[in-house]
Amino acid sequence: MSLSPGKRSSTASEGDLLPPSPLPTRRTRTLSTSERASQSTTVHGVCVSFDRQKGHGFIKPDGSESGKLFVHISDIETPYVLLAGDHVSFKRCPIPPKMEQFQAVHVRISEEDIGKHARERWS
Repeated sequence: MSLSPGKRSSTASEGDLLPPSPLPTRRTRTLSTSERASQSTTVHGVCVSFDRQKGHGFIKPDGSESGKLFVHISDIETPYVLLAGDHVSFKRCPIPPKMEQFQAVHVRISEEDIGKHARERWS
């Protein structure tokens, strides 16, 4: 069964997370979208998953029952790799072209979590 990028198959479980397509990165973001994101309020949440080889992961905002936000490697502003369970602060940025979904940008790991584990640095 062939799927278009970013679509779920009818057999995919609800726990499966798929990145948006095409991948929105800091490099491909327009100036107006970047300005909108920088003006948004800072939100807190927890990293659900992050795959360094793929360069992306997902964050669950605090107080959100089901919504998870996509995060790209280019939007992480700390020198450390994100780990599942990390508490993070971030801003929400609309994903083009419809601007109906959001992704996490300006992502920072909380200072408390940085000291908890041996950390891998970006190299």
